Amino acid sequence: MDARLESFPFQDGMFAPLGENAYAPVVPTQAMGFTDDTEWEVVGESRYLDEIKRIKNLMDTDVEEGTLMALLVAEPGNPFDRHAVRVDLVWEYQRETCGYLPREQAYRIQPLVRQANEDGLLVFLNATMYGGTVEKPNIGVWLSAVTTTPNARDYFEVRQEREAEREERAMLGAQEDALTAEYRRSLGKPATADPVEQVADVEPKKKSLWKRFGF
Repeated sequence: MDARLESFPFQDGMFAPLGENAYAPVVPTQAMGFTDDTEWEVVGESRYLDEIKRIKNLMDTDVEEGTLMALLVAEPGNPFDRHAVRVDLVWEYQRETCGYLPREQAYRIQPLVRQANEDGLLVFLNATMYGGTVEKPNIGVWLSAVTTTPNARDYFEVRQEREAEREERAMLGAQEDALTAEYRRSLGKPATADPVEQVADVEPKKKSLWKRFGF
């Protein structure tokens, strides 16, 4: 399954494909939200007015109260800006594009979104619409931090745990390789390592983007 091109199950519902320009190395299974106090204004909304109005109509006709969310979608395949971050409005499991993050913010945020995507996470913010009146027919969108729950966990801590698990697996693998090499030597065979493993040994350790960007 390719989440860029196919619909995919997500938290008891179905999400439409993320789009061919989206970064989706794995099928997302969990949600993550930015929780700092920064508010971001979406740009380019005028190009997506019909899509925004569709979500607004869904909200207006929904008898149950809910929270309008915004999904951040990294678009390294965007032909106009490889650092682009698309913003999709989400109401229930309906999703429509409403614009993009400003370029200077997208340049900083896209690596964080991509890192979350690699862990199978979709990144959300709260969204607020304004406008849509006779005086201001266009509808703008502001993004703000999500509301956390008691069960929420700090993503940086989760990544630290996963990195520790990967390091432990790598250490166990190295120990197993050493035992295999010793066994081969006892049989009079050369203790040669697999070429793929040799390449992996010299690859630089990947730094945490969250720490690098001040998160």
